[in-house]
Amino acid sequence: MSKHAARQFILARSVLGLAAAVLLALVGWIAFRSGGSAEAGDPRLVLPTADLQAAEGSLPATSPTTESTPASSPSSTSPSPSVSRSASASVSPSASPTPSRSASTSAKPSPSKSTGRPSPTPSRTSSTPAASDLSVSYSTSASWRDGFIAALRVTNNGTAARDWTVTLSYPSGSGLELRGAWNATASLSGNTVTLRGKSLAGGSSISVGFQAEKDLRDLVKPVTCAIGGGSCRVS
Repeated sequence: MSKHAARQFILARSVLGLAAAVLLALVGWIAFRSGGSAEAGDPRLVLPTADLQAAEGSLPATSPTTESTPASSPSSTSPSPSVSRSASASVSPSASPTPSRSASTSAKPSPSKSTGRPSPTPSRTSSTPAASDLSVSYSTSASWRDGFIAALRVTNNGTAARDWTVTLSYPSGSGLELRGAWNATASLSGNTVTLRGKSLAGGSSISVGFQAEKDLRDLVKPVTCAIGGGSCRVS
């Protein structure tokens, strides 16, 4: 509300209050006049002072209806009940809608939205060593007519210690026979050599190898090399 509108509202309220005071003085004067000049058998006007005091606060809102009433007979007291009824009727509807609005707004927050968020956190804490952390490189350190020596270097690129297994498959007809191995446990099945080792620390590597006999005169190399799903390089 602007300052100009506020001033107009205060001025209008002051004028209505002054009109109410004048009306009360006029009613009192009429009651006094009618009570002093009435004879013994004439009816007298009884002024309900308590009702007028109770309705004094609501007279500015209903002052246009009471200014037009004549002050000549006892019927002039009829505006007082109409004022009290209009005041009570205007107050009661305004109080009833407010509780329903406050109840509707209080039911808006829903706690169900916050319950679904903490669930993904436990799955991130479980970390298992990935197979790709391991790698191996293969080379033939020595070769002759009926045998060879294979050298391998196994590396753990992760942070946790890992057991490892290297599988080497040679061409068919190689006729391999193991003669020994170092830094690993070696086994032979057909033309497939399997090397196993335990607890290789993270960020470290180890050199392993084996000696085998062969039926082929040429140099033999594995056709497939695997280390638990990790990378294997044959040179």
